Amino acid sequence: MKRFFYHSILSLFLLVMFCITGGGNLAKAQSYQLVKSTDGLVSGDKYLIVSKECGDALSTTQNPNNRGVQAVSFAQDGSIDAATLNSNVAIIVLTEEGTDLWSFQVTNGLDESQGYLYAAGTKTSKTNYLRTTKTPTDCDYRAEITIEASTGKATIEFENNAGTAGLPRFLKRNSASGTNLYSCYSSGQKDVYLYHYVESSATGTTDPKLSYNPASDVVLSSKIAGWSEPALTSEVIKDLSSLSFTYSSDKEAVAKVTSAGEISLTGTVGEAEISAKFDGDATYAAQTPTYKVNVFDPVTLDKEAGTYDNEVTVALSAAGAQGIVYTTDGTEPTLNNGTKVEATYKELTFNETTTLKAISYYGETLSDVASAVYTIQKVLAVPTITPEGGTFNYEKKVTIASPGVASIVYTLDGTDPKDLGEGAELISGDSEEITITSSCTLKARTSDASMEHFSEGLATADFIINLPQPVIKLSAESTQEQPITVTIEAEGASHIYYSTDGTDPTATSNSVVEVGAATTEFTLSEIGSYEIKAIALNSALDASDAATRTCTISKVVPVPGSATMKYKKVTSMDDIVDGGV
Repeated sequence: MKRFFYHSILSLFLLVMFCITGGGNLAKAQSYQLVKSTDGLVSGDKYLIVSKECGDALSTTQNPNNRGVQAVSFAQDGSIDAATLNSNVAIIVLTEEGTDLWSFQVTNGLDESQGYLYAAGTKTSKTNYLRTTKTPTDCDYRAEITIEASTGKATIEFENNAGTAGLPRFLKRNSASGTNLYSCYSSGQKDVYLYHYVESSATGTTDPKLSYNPASDVVLSSKIAGWSEPALTSEVIKDLSSLSFTYSSDKEAVAKVTSAGEISLTGTVGEAEISAKFDGDATYAAQTPTYKVNVFDPVTLDKEAGTYDNEVTVALSAAGAQGIVYTTDGTEPTLNNGTKVEATYKELTFNETTTLKAISYYGETLSDVASAVYTIQKVLAVPTITPEGGTFNYEKKVTIASPGVASIVYTLDGTDPKDLGEGAELISGDSEEITITSSCTLKARTSDASMEHFSEGLATADFIINLPQPVIKLSAESTQEQPITVTIEAEGASHIYYSTDGTDPTATSNSVVEVGAATTEFTLSEIGSYEIKAIALNSALDASDAATRTCTISKVVPVPGSATMKYKKVTSMDDIVDGGV
């Protein structure tokens, strides 16, 4: 916390320079000034509702469902001289009624109240009415005010119809042909502006005595910024103790000021204007210097220091600040050292051990340092095995995976892969498909790049691999001069070897047919007897027992005395049939 004191006496020149450069604005004599920020709204002060485009202001005339207009004159600097106002111009007393909600009390030149402005249109009667009421409990007369900083255009939205499209809720100026009035509309019409009444200027000067005191109810982590010691002069104009000042704060939720000029924070970040009004005497005219107080929080970290698995994401926040500066190398952050973020929120992700230090700032005022050490320990995930074991024929393709890891080690002999024994196999990457051709127990662990650290969990899967005989299917076991279709099936096998002459089907048999698939089909069409033998193999060339089937294709035997009986010349031994005629 810092303590700031204002107890100097300034010459007129120094006060004017101080007010121009940050201490506040000396007011123009009895004028209305354009408001360009809601921060310039002061509860209880006087305002005009003006149409700059039409050159008039809301009047005291009720028509009866809207307000009339009254011309106003603009000075060269854009202000409105209070002395030039017609008595029919409505003087509005603006009062803060709640968070971002204000009331508009209409008075005449004699400060006589006509009541509170409100949007008289409703959901059932969407009329463009703007009326006043002297009984605020009869309607919701509050409005939300937003102001465009570049132009000062004010949007005044009455609360009773707020947020509902199509309802007349915005105070606007209507300049349609034959119509000149102020009323409420859902859209369109001319923009309105707020002009603030300003007291007269000082002809003499003094420095109001202000001091900052961290009271017991202050949020101790908050900082106060925006103060600078005014320049001192050797000339003592008048003893401050004999002067009378009136102090006020426009945002007491941010900062309060006592009747003695002592400022204290109240626990909320934001910006407050502290005004110190000197009513003047024979030597000094009235003046109201205004000082801005900016209160902001130091950086808070949403993760405590400690040990985290693999990575941690930390959110840095600093309400009310202009920005954040942080370092991750252990050095102290300053405005000139570290990473500067012009925002009040930032997320950082660390996947290795890091010392984080951060400050918030407003101008050149720095918060205390928030610091934490985040220790990152690598936790390796247990790999997955797909499928998770089972019984299969001939062989099975298996996927071992663990996304994002450096490598995977596995064994098929039942040993623990982290022992890196003779049966250990390395997968460089986070997944691989392997082929299992014999019964085994598959075990797998993930590993880092150093092959020194392994996952605590062990993935295990049991596989049983059988080598059943292939299945031989015949379209017929015997035919007479008709072909026979043979189908051999061995689901899961990578190869089939078969023969049709009774030869044992091995890789070295000359008469064996090799098929690189799990099924094959062929046709026997020559007359004769066949002995079909087949084996199935996996990709490691482990073979099943042989399956055997026989079939015969014979010639047609003529029947003696048959009407279709003919004699054919014998041309070879194949034409001689046992028992033939």
